[in-house]
Amino acid sequence: MNIKQIFLEGIDFIRQIYLNRRMILELTRRDFMTKYVQNLFGLSWAILEPLAMMLILWIVFSQILHRNQRMDYPYVVFLLSGIVAYDFFNKTINQATRSIHSFSFLVKQVNFRVAVIPLIMIFTDLIIHFIVLAIIIPIFLLNGVTPSFYWFQVLYYIFCACILLMGISWFTASVLLFFPDIQIIISIIMRMLFFMTPIFWSPAALSPGLIKIFRFNPLFYLAEGYRGSFIYHKPFWDDLPGTFYYWGLTAFFLILGVYTFKRLRPQFADVI
Repeated sequence: MNIKQIFLEGIDFIRQIYLNRRMILELTRRDFMTKYVQNLFGLSWAILEPLAMMLILWIVFSQILHRNQRMDYPYVVFLLSGIVAYDFFNKTINQATRSIHSFSFLVKQVNFRVAVIPLIMIFTDLIIHFIVLAIIIPIFLLNGVTPSFYWFQVLYYIFCACILLMGISWFTASVLLFFPDIQIIISIIMRMLFFMTPIFWSPAALSPGLIKIFRFNPLFYLAEGYRGSFIYHKPFWDDLPGTFYYWGLTAFFLILGVYTFKRLRPQFADVI
């Protein structure tokens, strides 16, 4: 499959998303209902889990390690604005990697576009993400963060995360059916990226050389983007090198995802 074929496949996939938008939304609704609404405390746990993690990190890094550090804004705001971006990406990539296996009953449907399955998982976790954002925004306000038009810029970074997640999940969800250990590899990589993402530390505290290395982590761009939108009120074009790198990496994973999915798709029904 050459670049032209991959490009045409991508255009056709976008067309299929539009044509099957109602089916995708219905499957997303059913997946959300099954995972969270129909289970006792399901939705509560889905929201409380990231909030509990944020609370633990705030206690450790604010009350213990950063007790004497002066900041222009409360540390809880700094922490929340970074970890909410990481948590969405981490949870979604793990769910999307298992998506085709989880929806195996749809793989053998003749007229069903299997490539939309990871998208269903992304949309499901996106609902939880918006709920978490709705909870932490009042915390920002109570801690003196001034509302700004730049807050809407977070929608751009959410879009960035979803497109990258789509490309990666086409690759990982396809490979998982033949190599289940990729789920463990993804978990290990995400743990490494947690410490390479400016969640509980500020980029200003690192050397320029180390920052250049850490910027290869796409979550660096997302976490700083959320923080720049909520706290610093900075436009995304202030970081043009980071923007170009992020979308270049996203394009790479989209091409890799489309290529891998097309090559392995004919064998899906045999291995499920």
